[in-house]
Amino acid sequence: MFSLFRLSQFWFVGVLSLFVVSSQGTLIWNGPSVTYTQPGTDPTQPANQDRLTPKVWLTRTNSSGLFNATLETSAGALSPADTEWAFGTADQHQSLTFSNWLGWLNGQSPTTLVGKDVVVHLISEDIYISMKFTLWGSKGAGGFGYVRSTPPLLPTIWNATATNGFQFNYSTTAGSVYVVDASVDLVNWLPLATNVAVSTVGQFQESSAGTTRFYRVRQTSP
Repeated sequence: MFSLFRLSQFWFVGVLSLFVVSSQGTLIWNGPSVTYTQPGTDPTQPANQDRLTPKVWLTRTNSSGLFNATLETSAGALSPADTEWAFGTADQHQSLTFSNWLGWLNGQSPTTLVGKDVVVHLISEDIYISMKFTLWGSKGAGGFGYVRSTPPLLPTIWNATATNGFQFNYSTTAGSVYVVDASVDLVNWLPLATNVAVSTVGQFQESSAGTTRFYRVRQTSP
């Protein structure tokens, strides 16, 4: 199970599939849906945060809106930080109009979101996630819940850049082991890095790739 990347052409190969990624480096989460329901209203507790990536942990208190616990301690005018929102699904992102949470709600209560298809864009990581809210606690009750998409099942590389060396992100499943390999001929592969994923995003970086090389990411376990 792997993805393959060549810097000059932006193309990827997965098992039995061909993946082509735009030069913008966008990643659409189209993996199996999961359900998250906030069990309590203490936003400092990990269980009360939906930790989407290392940079975005969605949570809320017993009132107000969502905020990003990696950057904020409470909801503000631009919360959740590093996100923008739209109605629709992630595969439609190019045709959607995104705004920050409060601008997107346009004065409506978040309770009106229940049952609607929405998309959250994680701005700095350029990830689009489909959601459908199932719960929004009001009148001081707190809590929220939704069904959302997850990272692609095959490791997928995006946000590849050759500025100050060479680096790229790749989608992961927490607890799984991933190996980044490189090759100059697609026959002989050299392992460069082995990591146990702690979240949904992994990153590979080297100071200089030297000659033209191919890269692949393999999930070795579980």
